[in-house]
Amino acid sequence: MGDGETAVLIVAIVFAFVSFSTWLRYRSKKLEYGMDSIEKNLQEENEMLQSKTAQLEKRVQVLESIVTSKDFSLKEEIDSLQ
Repeated sequence: MGDGETAVLIVAIVFAFVSFSTWLRYRSKKLEYGMDSIEKNLQEENEMLQSKTAQLEKRVQVLESIVTSKDFSLKEEIDSLQ
């Protein structure tokens, strides 16, 4: 193994060690503050809000179809005549 290969290997080992220690600090802080449970709660809330949004979009589509239908406009014209 030459000097260049040794230098590259040393740099790779140092980089791996620094990256791993940074990741360990991140995980320990995350566990310390209970971020795992917070992330899970946020994910569940996000899914709930997405489903509610989908339901509301369907309701709006139904209302739009009612309002734009010919029967509704005909009924409105008849009601306005009275």
